[in-house]
Parts: sequence; C-alpha cells; structure tokens
Amino acid sequence: MKKLVREITAYRYGELEEYAREKARENYLAEEHLPEFFSDDLTAELQEQYGLNHLKTYYSLSYCQGDGLCLYGRINHSELFGNGKFKKVAFEGIHYRQIQSVYDVLQGIDFEHCNRYFNAKTVCIDSHFYDDATDRQVEIIERIAANVQSWYFSFCREWEKRGYDYFYKISDEEMREICEINDYFFAKGGQSINMDEYSESAV
Repeated sequence: MKKLVREITAYRYGELEEYAREKARENYLAEEHLPEFFSDDLTAELQEQYGLNHLKTYYSLSYCQGDGLCLYGRINHSELFGNGKFKKVAFEGIHYRQIQSVYDVLQGIDFEHCNRYFNAKTVCIDSHFYDDATDRQVEIIERIAANVQSWYFSFCREWEKRGYDYFYKISDEEMREICEINDYFFAKGGQSINMDEYSESAV
C-alpha cells in the first residue's frame, strides 16, 4: 500500500498574476452567477415593483445573432385594473372615465413567444376583450395595449443589459472584496481551491 500526498501552493486573489485573476473572475461568474438566479431576480422585480405575477422570461445572452430577452405569459384583468403599481403604466394618458368604460370588456393582455429567438421582438402582445366591445372601447383598449407594449420593450432592454453585466462583468475590485470576505484561495492559474480538501503545511 502506498500513501500519496499532493502539495499545492494556494494564492489569495491579490497575489495572482493578471491572467490568473481574469481566469478566476471568469470561473466565479460561471459558477456563482447562475441563470436561475437571474430569472428569479427578474420575476421578483415584476412582482414587487409592478405587481405582475404571471410573466416569466426567456433569454439568450451569448453575443450571437438574435440574442436578447423577452417576457411571456399574461397580465390579467385584476393586474390591470386592481393593481396600483401597474395602473400608472397601463393607463398613462387615459382618462378615468375611459378606463371605467373598458373595465367589463378588457380581459387581459397576453404575451406569446412566437419565434425561435428570444429577443423582445419575438413576442406577440395581444389584448383580449369581449366581442361586443364598441369601436370606441376598442380604441381605448388599443391605447392601453400600446402603453403596455412601450413598457415591455423598455423593461426588456433594461434587463438585457443587466443580464450581460450579470453573466460577463465583474470588476477586479469587486472580485477582490468577494474573495477577502469569503477567504477564497486559488491555484497559480486562477482555478479555485476547495480548502476543505487540504491540510495546511507547517512549513
């Protein structure tokens, strides 16, 4: 039987060469900035800031053709008319009496993904209303839908930028602070070291 012991040198982030620090940042982003966390943050903002609970996201952020971010799902009747957080978006520039006139007609607004890509333009946004709506009511509904669509494109642009930052950007200063707080160590090439797998040498 042979007992083998492997010895390596562990470096703090600030002790690494620049190329190794860059590798450490890339590895950190890949391991810690996971897609599910980003999606959770996006849906949490939809819920907390706008009171929308039935929209989710598709995205592809790989710096390729067709990349981007979109939303799919529905804004239902109560989220339009009984939601103070989203009212000012949906009903901007629309008089109170006009809003009341479509209350019993407009059922909701659907966001249907209808393309193989995932950018904002790959979603069809359709308002659903009862067939007996008058021409005047339809006109008001179209204005509401236009407000929602304008908000949608703005939201997607903002979160697309956030996504690229989230998945690909972390400053040297931010990484240094994270490593100091968490007491991270690295191999010479920037690969992270699980310190639980080693015992520190007395030398």
